Amino acid sequence: MSTPQEQFRQFLESQRADYRHALPARLQQLQALWTAIDAGAAAPPLGELERLAHTLAGTAGTFGLREVGQAARALEALLAQAGEGGGPLTPGQRAEISRAVAALQDSPRD
Repeated sequence: MSTPQEQFRQFLESQRADYRHALPARLQQLQALWTAIDAGAAAPPLGELERLAHTLAGTAGTFGLREVGQAARALEALLAQAGEGGGPLTPGQRAEISRAVAALQDSPRD
């Protein structure tokens, strides 16, 4: 019979495994949102991409994916700054956001 601490540890490990399994789909969703926004298509607002980056930043850290969390947090900060002006994104902002999205996609998931 396992102790409550062992049961909790097993629960966390299960949650961590589920998160790691779902992470590629979340990153694909983020990439698709950015691609639509960058292309200028009738896309969701920049705020939706910022919320997704915010969620990834928090959950990645919770499940031990520090590099993913840091990359998502950096992207979130860029998106927040870009959204403050309310106008269209500048070419420089687009380039920075594209680099941040790529860095998030490439971040280690071990």
